[in-house]
Amino acid sequence: MLHFSTIQTYTLGDMVLHYMMDEARHVELMLYPQTEQAYVRLPHQQRTPISLVQAKLAGDAYDKNFSNGLTMFNSETSRNLTFVSQHKHQEKDEIQIWTRLKDQHGHDYRHVVAWQRGQQRLKFWTEFTNQSTQPVKLEYLSFFVLNSLAPFYDQIPAGTLDLLRLRSKWSMEGRLERRPIETYDLEPSWKPSGFALEQIGQNGTMPVRRFFPWIGMADNRQHVMWLASVEARASWQLNAARLDDRPVLFGGLPDADNGQWYKIVMPGASYQTPYAWLTVAQDDLEQTSRRLQQLPAPVKHLPIIYNEWGTTWGHPSAELVATSLSLLAKHEVDDYVIDAGWYHSPTDDFNEGLGDWQVDSHRFPQGLKPVVELIHHYGMKAGIWFEFEGLGKDSQKYHDQDALVTRDGWPVTTMKRRFLDMTNPRVQTYLQEKMIAVLTEAAFDYLKVDYNDSIGIGADGADSPAEGLQAQEAATLDIFRKIKQLSPNIVIENCSSGGHRLTPAFIENTDLSSFSDAHETHSIPIIAANELTILPAAKNLIWCVVHPDDSLKELQFHLIATFLGRICMSGDIRHLTQQQWQTIDNGFAFYHRVDSLIASGYIQRQGPDILSYANPVGYQVNEFHDAATLADSRQLLVLVFGFNQARTKTIDLDIQTNDWQLADVFGADDMVLDETNGTFRITILAHQFEAKAMLFTARTVHAKTEE
Repeated sequence: MLHFSTIQTYTLGDMVLHYMMDEARHVELMLYPQTEQAYVRLPHQQRTPISLVQAKLAGDAYDKNFSNGLTMFNSETSRNLTFVSQHKHQEKDEIQIWTRLKDQHGHDYRHVVAWQRGQQRLKFWTEFTNQSTQPVKLEYLSFFVLNSLAPFYDQIPAGTLDLLRLRSKWSMEGRLERRPIETYDLEPSWKPSGFALEQIGQNGTMPVRRFFPWIGMADNRQHVMWLASVEARASWQLNAARLDDRPVLFGGLPDADNGQWYKIVMPGASYQTPYAWLTVAQDDLEQTSRRLQQLPAPVKHLPIIYNEWGTTWGHPSAELVATSLSLLAKHEVDDYVIDAGWYHSPTDDFNEGLGDWQVDSHRFPQGLKPVVELIHHYGMKAGIWFEFEGLGKDSQKYHDQDALVTRDGWPVTTMKRRFLDMTNPRVQTYLQEKMIAVLTEAAFDYLKVDYNDSIGIGADGADSPAEGLQAQEAATLDIFRKIKQLSPNIVIENCSSGGHRLTPAFIENTDLSSFSDAHETHSIPIIAANELTILPAAKNLIWCVVHPDDSLKELQFHLIATFLGRICMSGDIRHLTQQQWQTIDNGFAFYHRVDSLIASGYIQRQGPDILSYANPVGYQVNEFHDAATLADSRQLLVLVFGFNQARTKTIDLDIQTNDWQLADVFGADDMVLDETNGTFRITILAHQFEAKAMLFTARTVHAKTEE
């Protein structure tokens, strides 16, 4: 057995980083809430060291535990990493913990954990330096390795730990999968020779397909939850593993075997990984996941956006913009966004002409600037859609071989896209002329950036195919920054077929994100609530596509779904009745009464798991309150959704009538709210899709608030 001693512990906010070392100077890292520090135990049944940096150099051996071809975890490189030094660096409001290791070849590894004062998350990355006189092929290097999860037991009881991950499919994003780790075989074999591994990942430039780059583990006895998310510009890999008693979470870029990533590091040169965010808390999923997010500054107003995509479905025109503006000006709409199809295309399909960015002279005979001026005349901000990285097959740029992303020398081609090489200075100049100049000269206030296909496993131009993807996406993010430098007040929307770029790299470098391409489905509130796990409500842009044949109850349902974030209205507004418009106006008025609470409130979610998103059955309750606990709050927003239940059901909202009073309401009249036995209850009818939004205010000012 290994014998561990503590190197150092660091309390960062309410989290403790606990570095420990065995007798052979292998370093491991634990992370736990400060409230649980008294219960933490060093490992005493561990036979195999698991370094806080996982790496593999070409030529070093793979691990022995039947894992060759599955993972490069615990390679010969990793097993030989030993402790050199550790330092705490502090500058202004940031603290960094640097841990230096060396391998058997004498190369340096620096593991960094950074904490910004006031935040509840930690930033991890790793740096490798080649100390030899020859180039080194680095085949794997982790962003983070979190050892000894659930360090509160001599031996972890079965059923104690759950693995958490978020599944993803187009228009069905964010389904939480939470299951006991034993169901993934993440428990020790009778002897530690069988390595248990559950691996998720994504290869390509749509980093949210099948799974989000997010993983967690929950201790159901101590009520502690660990969550991790990687930057994920492109390909990524996350893992839960177990060899001895205690599980491990680790991840970063894929390795050379699984995702064709490797890096050639020259003598004396260094390579730094992208980053991961980690947090731990003795709390539920909603509050723990909130810690992992970059929360925007509090706002008093969330603008309401109108995007004409669900009105024209790729056929916008200046005439339609003018007609729509005269209608929207009578209502509380702040932004007007022109979506795909404003440019010339040889066919009627907006996909085909993508990339030349010539304004369609039939649809916009005077160009875009007069349209922007008209939008501004009506007091709205003007937005426009670009998919600037992609090329449609009927565009001229599609055939510009020198401007294209290639793999093995061939242009990367799918049935609907080729891709501009974002690292090419010629391409950057082209986008300056075709996109950035359009934005600045026409004075657009809003840019929607879409992305509707993936480069796939890799791209030329770097040491390895996957590193080529990293370079492409780094150049794309540089374009975002350049636009912001030239137009500091422009709003950038992150969209990739809806939700395929909902990762920290894109969420945190844009102002808001399209939650999904779920335009006209009753699962919208389910998906929108799912995604509050990975992005703040203030950035969660949700579709509400309206139709003249919508009942008032249907309109209310789709409007209330957008109260889980930002309203993005669309649809055929030209033929709505006065009563329908009145319902929309009432919804907007209610939203503006609660939008600051939505933007910065603490979130809770109740209700059964919904099995089918295509045909949802059940109910969902979402709450936003203005303090960390309901007891300390003065405002409470409750959203209740009914999904075609077989029977009428009355739900106890667990809101005490002595403490709270109803202040405002919007939604289905037949969802009756009553007071029974001192609590508020609401009835959801059978065979209905219906929703109700209710604002409650505290009857008395809480003592803590008075203090």
